Amino acid sequence: MKTRLLDALGALGIATVLPVQATYAATPEIISSLISQDQYVAGVENSLIHFSVALSGRDPASTASTKLVITSYKPMHTRQEVRDASSGKLPSTVDTVIIDVSNLRDAATGRVDVAIPIEIGVRTKDALQMSATGVYPVSIGLQEDKSVTSQIVTFVERLAQDVTSPLPSENLQIALVGTLNSPVSLQPDGTTLVSDETRSIVTETALTLEALPNTPISLSVRPELVDALNKSSDEDIALLTRLQASTSLQLLPSTYVDVQPDELFAQQRTDIFTTQLRLGEDVLTTGFPGKAVNRDAWVQTSTLLSGGALLLRDLGLRTAVLLANSQKTTANGVSVFVEPTRLVQLTLSNSDRMTAALADFNLSEALTRGSNEPTGGAYLVAQQILAELKIARSEIVDRDETMNGRGVILATDSGELPSQALMTALVSTVASQPDMGFVALGELLGSMTVSVMDGLPVSIELGALADFSPTNNSMLNDFASRVNGFSTMLPDGDERPAQWRQVVNVLPASNLTPIQTKAYIDAVDAQLAAIGGSIVTPTTTAFTLGGRDSSIRLSLRNDNETDLLVRVHLTSSKLTLPKDDQVVTLPAGTTTLVEIPVTAKSNGRFPVTLQLFTPLGDIAVGSPAKFSARVNALAGLGQLFTGIALLLLLSWWIHHLRREHQRRQSENDDSADRHPSGERSA
Repeated sequence: MKTRLLDALGALGIATVLPVQATYAATPEIISSLISQDQYVAGVENSLIHFSVALSGRDPASTASTKLVITSYKPMHTRQEVRDASSGKLPSTVDTVIIDVSNLRDAATGRVDVAIPIEIGVRTKDALQMSATGVYPVSIGLQEDKSVTSQIVTFVERLAQDVTSPLPSENLQIALVGTLNSPVSLQPDGTTLVSDETRSIVTETALTLEALPNTPISLSVRPELVDALNKSSDEDIALLTRLQASTSLQLLPSTYVDVQPDELFAQQRTDIFTTQLRLGEDVLTTGFPGKAVNRDAWVQTSTLLSGGALLLRDLGLRTAVLLANSQKTTANGVSVFVEPTRLVQLTLSNSDRMTAALADFNLSEALTRGSNEPTGGAYLVAQQILAELKIARSEIVDRDETMNGRGVILATDSGELPSQALMTALVSTVASQPDMGFVALGELLGSMTVSVMDGLPVSIELGALADFSPTNNSMLNDFASRVNGFSTMLPDGDERPAQWRQVVNVLPASNLTPIQTKAYIDAVDAQLAAIGGSIVTPTTTAFTLGGRDSSIRLSLRNDNETDLLVRVHLTSSKLTLPKDDQVVTLPAGTTTLVEIPVTAKSNGRFPVTLQLFTPLGDIAVGSPAKFSARVNALAGLGQLFTGIALLLLLSWWIHHLRREHQRRQSENDDSADRHPSGERSA
């Protein structure tokens, strides 16, 4: 009956301490944590298993006797049995030992150290029977008088007969993988704000890396966070320095901010992803001198579709590492069909392929749960993970398969690095095994091979993004063009262009809301407008041109505190203007005279428009200014017309005089013919 009660109390899980109300009013004592234990026991009669637990909550007035009830259960053969035992679904009982700890408890700390002998083939009161080899679930319950107040479940391996330490078996390589992410730290006003929550996560990560200097930990670190730490307070700079000094940190590629490859592929904006990836690598290379970024692997925390996978592959990221949250929605639950110790092929559009590796889905759940437990609970989870790793290898070997080309990737569901307590407990726990070890992710992926079924590689077909809500790409593109244009107006060494481009770099972040995005753009646009507004165009509303070829003189005043470079552009339907606009430098605080040569097409008054642009591109600076130009006389053309008129007049007079002369001559001839003398002579 007592054992049945212990079994039932285990139902709340491995890391859960279950208080049970005693029959008396005093607060019952409980097992607050498992401090340490042996991972295995020698296959020799009377070998000892050592456990250390911490007790707490005992009422000083209580006179109840306290006993530890230690029970072994039938050895396990499958990973599912390990998980069942961890959740309280224990197999049949093998043996129980009860120890009075009244005189073993440390009064100051509540710590109790016990050593339990095992027995083989016999059953006695003071020893725990473990006749068969294998991994045993072991429950440790606390009993006050006749009431059981709490219980925990752990695992112990009994070695083969007469074996005193684990024998080398098939080697199992393990990679610890995580992400170090954060919301965008750059603020719309250009300042940097690292939140307390982000600082806490970075601090925990630094502590974990420092606690495990010889254990490779592969992290996808957000480059924008690296920039933020470097530009923030002295405290944050010190945090970055601790990360930089880590000997265990292995860097994985990451985009500068969080962008989704599938959405960018669907929007035909793969250039954004490419730019983000390149910028991210540059920041990581600069921020972590001497550390290389593994370009082969990409950690995916969300759904992966064919477009995004194709984009990753085309950029040289050969293997996508799907964490548990990604597996839940990729290919309708990819982990259901895949052996996590090997790679799989992902079938993309047009029969393209890339490889994928899966973080162990069930161990991800354990890591996530264990990270939320206090130290004692984290240590218990480490025992569960070790038990599953042992059984997983045994299952493979029992199928007459080899561990060659296999490995295990450990990560939490979301990718956030497990707690320091869990990581430390896990590393120390696995260290007891001569044939298990931690390696960098790149090394593990280099040794893993693709799963084969019926002689063919296991292939998973990825879906496509059927529908999406596109961001306002034109708005972001126009903003980037404005930033690039106005940046060319400023002299070398001005810090503002770099600040503006930082805003351009963070705007694609998928975790920014439209309101936040607009706040960033509005803040920079206000600065750009102030620059444009500092240039004063002429107040004169009319220009007089003295002839066909003349010039327009413009006075441009720069009220800015720095020199500005602008392109001067005039338009008029009645003027012939130079083919190329003038690019002029406007010194700060002065007025500059700009002379534009023009050729008038006709007399009269007509409109002229002045628009200033950035030196490169067609980004308008300020509003257009409208003037009128007046041409009084076109000298060269007037002289031509006058000359022609005089020639015509002269020609008319000459023609008229000739005709008059001919008429008079004709009249004279007629008069002579009619003279009387003429007639008599005839």
